[in-house]
Amino acid sequence: MELIKRKEIKISNEIFSYLHLEGKAKDKNLFFFHATGFNAETYTPFFSKLNEFLDNEYSIFALDQRGHGLSEASALSSDLTSWKSYFSDANNFLNNFISSENIVMGHSMGGVVASKLVFDFKENIKKSILLDPVLQPESLRFQMPFFNISNKFFISLLSMFKQNRASEMINNAKKRRYVFLNQEEIFKHYSGRGAFKYWPDEFLKAYIKGGTIEKNNQIYLSCLPEWEAKTFAVSYVASTNFIPKIMTPTYVPFASSGSTFSGEVRNKLKKNSKFIFEEIDGSHFFPMEKKDLICNKISRFIKGNE
Repeated sequence: MELIKRKEIKISNEIFSYLHLEGKAKDKNLFFFHATGFNAETYTPFFSKLNEFLDNEYSIFALDQRGHGLSEASALSSDLTSWKSYFSDANNFLNNFISSENIVMGHSMGGVVASKLVFDFKENIKKSILLDPVLQPESLRFQMPFFNISNKFFISLLSMFKQNRASEMINNAKKRRYVFLNQEEIFKHYSGRGAFKYWPDEFLKAYIKGGTIEKNNQIYLSCLPEWEAKTFAVSYVASTNFIPKIMTPTYVPFASSGSTFSGEVRNKLKKNSKFIFEEIDGSHFFPMEKKDLICNKISRFIKGNE
């Protein structure tokens, strides 16, 4: 029997899709938030392994964020001017299921979303895990004024403003192919390439299953290129000044190669004794590439063994 089930929830009169794995303890919940361009189902092999390490104690809730996966909430790139909508959606999602013991976790952008929940809910979060979160110095100190300008112009402006990994990700997202004949063609297109280069097949298949929709006898990626690109672009104004104030035990594993968690931010957060940092030998996608290793480390942190 499939332990992980897909469900829907109405948040602010919009339909969101999420995955749910029922745990043995009715008062222990773990909330997970995915990376930009991905979806909750991408991580199902990770959830299954983590569930084993946690002895099925926790119920797992994983939201398809706005513009991603199978959620039907409005996602017009011209409306996206910051990550506030992601923060708000996650806050409302958590409010629907919060219990007496809550763990929040996220990967990449999802790690930043999770950190906002830790700050907002404070006393209700027991521990948090931020998997290579997108935390760059710009998000701590740089705020760009916003104007009513076109999405295309905005992204081009940011790409010229700061030529770094973020601008590369913006440009790659804009050029991403998103229409295919079938899921098999998507698998062949991505297997062994780019971000998916070292992914086990089970993760790539899960990503495709949870992140595509069928229309007019074709398969479309549900996270459109312009939405993904805009999400990367506005990461510059995803203010994270609240993070140094977090007083919840927080485990932050980060990648040894291509990490989105800058050393400058890490050094600043070292002043906070609630943060535990660990470098993981691998890429930004170590939750997929090193599932057993990271799930073991996370379970030990949750159980309090380290």
